[in-house]
Amino acid sequence: MQETDRLFIACDANASGLLETAWKARRKPSRGGIPNLICLGEPLDRLAAELGVIADRVSIILPWGSLLRTVAAPDPSSLQQIQSLCLPGAELEIVFSWDPQRDGVEGARLGLSPLTEAHIAHHLRAVYREASLEITMAERLSGVELAGYETTWAKRLASGRAREIWRIQATATR
Repeated sequence: MQETDRLFIACDANASGLLETAWKARRKPSRGGIPNLICLGEPLDRLAAELGVIADRVSIILPWGSLLRTVAAPDPSSLQQIQSLCLPGAELEIVFSWDPQRDGVEGARLGLSPLTEAHIAHHLRAVYREASLEITMAERLSGVELAGYETTWAKRLASGRAREIWRIQATATR
């Protein structure tokens, strides 16, 4: 987040999940603070309704709960909430993981299908397109690549047992 000419918005439906991030962001920049970061404890549907079309780039890193369902087992209306934040041509990056053995209870609750190449290449591509998001790349990430994301959870998953991690890049078409 060294891009001082940009405004960054971190959001989590669970506001307590952002407390440490918000606390660190308030530090002086010389001590790792990020003065151009705003933390919002809001679910996606409220965020989309309140902010409107503002983003030229959206990153969703290791979502869980309903946001994981929105990106991994979406219906067009749920993806539309993400798309509604995007300016035309905005870039979308999503990094997600779901392991049926380790995360089976949550997966069953959310109605998730196994994350296979076929699911991502065919099903997700079609649903994203219907929501005016064109997938430009879908790939598996290694643990080393995942560790490059500066989040506690990314580092924890990267150093743990092997699991499939996916990265999708898409462009807002309207």
